[in-house]
Amino acid sequence: MKTKQEVYTKESFEIGKWAINLNTNTIFWDAKTRELFEVNEDFIPNFKNCTHFINRKNFIAFKTIINEAFKNNVPSFGKIQIITANKTIKLLECICQIELVQNQISRIHGTFKGVNQPKNIEKDLCLLSLIGSETTDSIIITNTEGEAIWANQAYMKLSGSTLPKIIGKKPDFFCFSPQINSETLNKITQSIQQKTATKVVFHHFDKQNQKYWLELNITPVFNENGICSKFIAIGRDITATKEKEIELKELLEVTSQQNNKLLNFTHIVSHNIRSHTSNLQMVLDVIENTDDTNEKLTFIDMFKEGTEKLAETVENLNEVITIQKNSNINKTSVHLKSEIEKATSLFYNKIAITQNIPGDLSINVIPAYLENMLQNLVTNAIKYQSPERIPRLEISYQNQDNYHIIVFKDNGLGINTEKHKHKLFGMYKTFHGNDDAKGIGLFIVKNQIEAMNGKIELESTEGLGSTFKLYFDEK
Repeated sequence: MKTKQEVYTKESFEIGKWAINLNTNTIFWDAKTRELFEVNEDFIPNFKNCTHFINRKNFIAFKTIINEAFKNNVPSFGKIQIITANKTIKLLECICQIELVQNQISRIHGTFKGVNQPKNIEKDLCLLSLIGSETTDSIIITNTEGEAIWANQAYMKLSGSTLPKIIGKKPDFFCFSPQINSETLNKITQSIQQKTATKVVFHHFDKQNQKYWLELNITPVFNENGICSKFIAIGRDITATKEKEIELKELLEVTSQQNNKLLNFTHIVSHNIRSHTSNLQMVLDVIENTDDTNEKLTFIDMFKEGTEKLAETVENLNEVITIQKNSNINKTSVHLKSEIEKATSLFYNKIAITQNIPGDLSINVIPAYLENMLQNLVTNAIKYQSPERIPRLEISYQNQDNYHIIVFKDNGLGINTEKHKHKLFGMYKTFHGNDDAKGIGLFIVKNQIEAMNGKIELESTEGLGSTFKLYFDEK
């Protein structure tokens, strides 16, 4: 049985030989060198497969040893770090000398000797190597110029490339697509220029050109002199997390909208219905306390008017509730141009209407809702026309972000949107003091379009006219 001293002596002093013949472009390793690199006995080294054992930093160190031997025409010495075929990190002492033919290098040869490292350091290096190789996060190390000097398996899988093709190139993380916003790009560029750490989240593309969410952490590494020597970039696919975050945000927005509708509904119930019932109660008190028959008949007419207004309010509230309950009704495909012609046919003698709707366009809607919205926006253009000019209404079509958009542009009275921005589309909110204005039409339109996952927008200038846009969701 060998003693520890014998094993130490054998490991420390057995030397592997190597040679590079530049005339034949071949590489020679003896048996000990193969043992140091942990390859099979029949392994034949060449310029391509040797790059798997050494990263760019240590390759540069190896070239420096060769250049020193050429420059001084004497054997040179140095140390390089390798990663063996079994993924073991080893530190080798390298002696190199050259052979010249007519002052040109024809052969480079030398020796490798393994250097014993403290067991705890070797163990830590192995653990770090294992973590870097096996983590699902993509890791790449670059020099200060942004050129890759090492990458792990996850990065190679993501980029669809191999380590030899990656080394010396700018990482895929930094090859930004046009979709990346300038703020993100500027943040990364500034971090690299100023040698500071940063974290960004943006859409990126894998080797199949599939879009995913990437969280990228860039950290500068400084040497003992405080000079930045490299960058470590760690990329993580957070698509699942980001999609959940977006889903939660959308859910919160829906909840907020529902809460606003509930508050609005509660206000209407508490204010409008209470107002009607109070009026009815006062009329009843007068009827009970008067003996004059004619006066009683007069107040009975007022009581009747009050009950009609109460019934109208209840009917309006019921319609809102019905819209909310029917939000899951299946949509039907309708021919848009025909529906608009049908809705406007009765009003050509009251307003000049022009429309520019594609003749072959069909959209998916709840037909009754579409009919009400079209009729409401057309009659609004008539009801709130300017007395200073001939009333006109232009109906046109746009397509944007998977929305079919119907645009209603009139030249009527217009609305001061800044002044009334909190009242727009509110129930019983009016802006012009017309006797026939009830403030219910646009409120119903808003509820109906939102029940179909769409939206309504208003652009208006007081005294010039209004532009309503109905967005029909086709996503």
